[in-house]
Order: sequence, then structure tokens, then C-alpha cells
Amino acid sequence: MSETPSQPDSMEHHSRTAVPVELPPSEPSLLDADLEAEIASAMAQMDGADLADLSHQPTPLPSAPSADALRDGVRRGRIVGVHGDDVFVDLGGKNQAALKRSELGGPDQEPAVGALLDVVIERLDRSSGLLIVHLPGAVRPANWDTLTVGALVEGRVTGMNKGGLEVDLKGMRAFLPASQVDVFHMKDISLLIGQIVRCEVIELDRRGKNILLSRRKVLEREREEQRQKMLAELSEGQVRTGVVRNVAEFGAFVDIGGIEGLIHISDLSYAQVKRVTDVVQPGMTVEVKVLKISAEKKKVSLGLKQVKPDPWLDIEQRYPLDTRLKARIVRLADFGAFAELEEGVDALIPISEMSWTQRVHKPSDILSEGQVVDAVVIRVEPEKRRIALSTKQAEADPWAGIAERFPANSIVTGRVSKLVDFGAFVELAPAVEGLVHISELSPQRVNRVADVVQVGQDVQVKVLGVDTKARRVSLSIRAALPRPEAAPQVEAPPGKAVKKPKKQLRGGLASHFDWGGKPLRF
Repeated sequence: MSETPSQPDSMEHHSRTAVPVELPPSEPSLLDADLEAEIASAMAQMDGADLADLSHQPTPLPSAPSADALRDGVRRGRIVGVHGDDVFVDLGGKNQAALKRSELGGPDQEPAVGALLDVVIERLDRSSGLLIVHLPGAVRPANWDTLTVGALVEGRVTGMNKGGLEVDLKGMRAFLPASQVDVFHMKDISLLIGQIVRCEVIELDRRGKNILLSRRKVLEREREEQRQKMLAELSEGQVRTGVVRNVAEFGAFVDIGGIEGLIHISDLSYAQVKRVTDVVQPGMTVEVKVLKISAEKKKVSLGLKQVKPDPWLDIEQRYPLDTRLKARIVRLADFGAFAELEEGVDALIPISEMSWTQRVHKPSDILSEGQVVDAVVIRVEPEKRRIALSTKQAEADPWAGIAERFPANSIVTGRVSKLVDFGAFVELAPAVEGLVHISELSPQRVNRVADVVQVGQDVQVKVLGVDTKARRVSLSIRAALPRPEAAPQVEAPPGKAVKKPKKQLRGGLASHFDWGGKPLRF
């Protein structure tokens, strides 16, 4: 069944109005004979259903267009002929209209005779008796007789003055305010001078010959049409090209063709981002991935880093255990330092893995941001996206071969490096310390370590034992002291036994006696 053209009253009225025209008396057609023959031939090829589609009135209309035909609104008609630059459209009854061929496409696109299309009536051409029509939204020729508020016009920007641009509408001077130049703020509107712009008439003063234009409204409509089209085509997972429109502390807004989406700061890069402007700037063209679409809220979440491969994939193959590498320190924390291996991959150097030779209280004691260090991979956890490094293991281990260098029962010299309540630490070699327990400081009972040794003092010690795995060396100052010479043996007088001296108690037992030498009672 063929499509029946809608009545004017049932159609949605177009926002642009045509100037009312007084109808002329009926007059013969001024079309040339060739064109009349072409139209007649096209009409003869139509069947009854096609002709019914063209009928808008139950009775034939007079040869001159009716007042209804001139009412503003979208009308449906059928192409009945093409002649030169003109396309002729039958609007039903005897209402014939002319449309510029350029509105239907380029010169290579041939309008199909018999095709239906919607048009908007502009005016009546008295010389030919034809209605001049345009496609909905098409630019209309500008002249004072037909120009109306809301009409679309094209003109060339000829200059700039305070507050906007001057536009020439083929001899008619118009003004385009700076606020109506673009959807987004333009820092330099003079860039449009010399260009053809498409605008909407927003104010018209025929008496003062003043025309006020808005290019922004045209762009907003085009943007909304593009946005609706984009929403219909958009889906999660797509990669789109967009332009960064604005940046905020939490992310960047990107226009992907009529739709503005947000790239959250966490989706800008696999590496840690402190400031959004470190990654993107307004006006920058970027490739983004659509992460989420909220049709109800008309919001789109985008990702910049998701366009690139995840650097943590195959991380164990790229950084196996015991790999020696160079890394740049990017951040210091109380518990260690973070080093960048590549973009998006940071590793932690724990404070305990920073040095063999120095006692590190805080990372800043030996490291600084930006410093490049030698390190060894000591742990890889891909599921947690973690890598641990050691800078001290990149150096020679001072404990290697320590048992051979300081065998048990050997007497060596060291320097007191630290005093604690339970003894003194003695440095035997760089980064190698041994402990002299308080009970091994002196043959006599010691109440305070500082009463026997001081930090920096060189002492002779005896190696009591070496625990390589625990990295501990037990030392003794008392055992390294020379033994006292044996006392000469005293012979007893005849008939009497030699009286043995009382054995002195040492250590904790000595405290069991008072100053008078009498045992304490408990």
C-alpha cells in the first residue's frame, strides 16, 4: 500500500515561517514545453495508488497555489521531474513546487523521479506560478522580503568589532555576537574572518535594517542531532577519537562527537597520576575506550589507559626473580621507596632491603626522588600487582664467607659500635657486627655495660660462635683476656694439711651475700 501524504494540519509545524503572500489570479503556466512534457510523462507512469498519494484535497485545487499550500510547515510531495538545477515536486492537487537540486546532494547524485520527500514552503514565485520550497533545515536565501526570525542563512565574516563579528549576507549586513559564535568559548574569534558561516536569525529589525545572528544555535542543533546518533551507535568497549574540552582535579572531559564523556584520573594512565594536566591538556586529541554508558543519566565513562596494553600482563616473564636492573625512585614512604620500572609498573624497595652497611631509619637517609639505583627483583605478585626490589642485594653480601673469616675460638680485634642494656655490639668488618653479652664483658660482675666499654673503643674479642643463616656472631671480651698465672704451691708444715682458699662466687650468686660476707636469708 502506498504512503498517503499527511495533511498540513497533522504535520509538525517547522520552526521557520514563510512570509504570507497574496495569491495571484489563475494564470497559464509559464513552464517551457520540454518541461511540461517531462512532467506529463512522469505523471503518466504513476499508477492509481501513486496518484492517490499526491492528493491532499478531496477536490482539485485551482491552478494557483491555495492559501493552505503557503502555510508554514513540513509538506510531503513527490519528485515529478528534474530540469537543470531545479527539481520539481508535486505537493498534491495542482500545487507544483521547485527545489534547488543542490539541496539533495552533489552534482553526481541524481534525484529519483517518483521519490517522496518532505519540504518547507518559502514563497510563491509569481512569474512561474511555482512554490519555492526547501528541505527542512536547509539554508534559505536572505532578502528583506522573505527573511524571518529563525531562518537559517549563510554569509561571509567580513570583520570584527567590539563584541562580535560582522557578517555579509549577500549585501545585507548582519552582526554575530561573540557569545553566539560557538558552543564552546573561542579565545580568538578573528580566526573566522573570511570564512562562510551558517547562522540562525535571532533578531530582525526591518526598519533599522539590523540583523542579529547566532551560529551557536545552529551548532547546538547539529550537536544534539549528532549526540542522538552517537548514542544509538555507541557501545561499551568501543575505541573512539575525541577532543579534551576541559580538565578538573578528578579527571578530564572529552568530546567524542556530540557526546561528552569523563575520563576519571584513575583511568588516565597505568602509572600514578598526581595532576590531570600531567597527562592531557584542553584541545588535545586522544584515543579513548568506552567503559560505561548510562542512557538514563546520559553519562559516558571513558578510559585513556585502557587503549594501551596492560603493563602487568606477563610481568613474571619480564621481571623474573633475581633479575638485576636499574630503577628510578619516584616516591618515598615511611616503610620504603617506590621505584618505576616502566610506565605503569612501580616496585617497592622495603627499608630493610636498602643497605648492608648502613642502619636505615628512614628511606630519605640514603635515597632521594629521581635517583637511579641498581636493584634485584626479590618478589613478584602479579595478582596483587606488586613487585619487591632490594638495593642491598645488588651489592656484595658482607656476610658471605664470614664463618671462614672469623672461625670459632679465634681472637680478633673489633670496634665497639653500639651499647645496649644486655651487652655491646662490636664491628668486626663493614656491615658485620657481633654481640658481646654483658656476662662476657669481664670476669667480674658488670652492672652497666658503659662501666666496661665505650662506643668507638677498640677491643679484643674471642669468637664464641657464628650463625650464618641468622647473621649473628657471639663474642666474648672476658674469654679473650690472658689467663692469670697459677699461684705457687704452698707446702704445709709437717703434720698439718694445707688450707684451701675459699672459692669466690661470681655473677648472680655474689649478690646473695651482704657487704659483711654473710649469706642473706630468704
